[in-house]
Amino acid sequence: MNHLQVFIEAVKNVKTVGTVTFSSKFLSKTIVSPIDFDTAQYIVELGAGNGCITKQLLQNMRPDAKLLAFEINEKFCTMLRDLNDPRLIVVEDSAEKISEYLTQNEMPHIDAAVSALPLVVLPKPLTEKVLQAIQRHLKADGLFVQLSYSAFTYKKFDQYFKKLNTKFEIRNIPPAFVFVCKKLVPKGAEELVRRQGEAN
Repeated sequence: MNHLQVFIEAVKNVKTVGTVTFSSKFLSKTIVSPIDFDTAQYIVELGAGNGCITKQLLQNMRPDAKLLAFEINEKFCTMLRDLNDPRLIVVEDSAEKISEYLTQNEMPHIDAAVSALPLVVLPKPLTEKVLQAIQRHLKADGLFVQLSYSAFTYKKFDQYFKKLNTKFEIRNIPPAFVFVCKKLVPKGAEELVRRQGEAN
């Protein structure tokens, strides 16, 4: 697909894509920068689109790492498969089925999850299923990184994740927020989670 075709596809599917443009190289780098690629072996991407962020992830990943990329748009999935990287597993299915595909691809946990899903427009039950699955499988010290075009999106998932910081990337159309988070741990369970992280 050329740039015009990608734009047209985004316009046709704006409710699931979330924008009519895709992440710039600057935004893509900002999104992946918090991830420790030296240790991250199992990475999940939600709403991979045409592969802007996917390419940045693959450029930094270890040779033995796996990237499970969810995208429901058939044409974008074709573009992702054309990247032809054995570490990339393209899932043309809803992100709510994370648990199923992690098991299928022998990924015991998630070291880092990157999401470009438009949480502000997705149905609430679907959003909750996706976030619950991510929180359940995310390692104790793993990261959840959410792209958003609204500063208030964090309220959509603050019951599942603890915000570490917020980055703002102006070199994108439109400018975007990047929320960097960790799994929200119930009070009194911090020590248990810490030990689990050391064991892994």
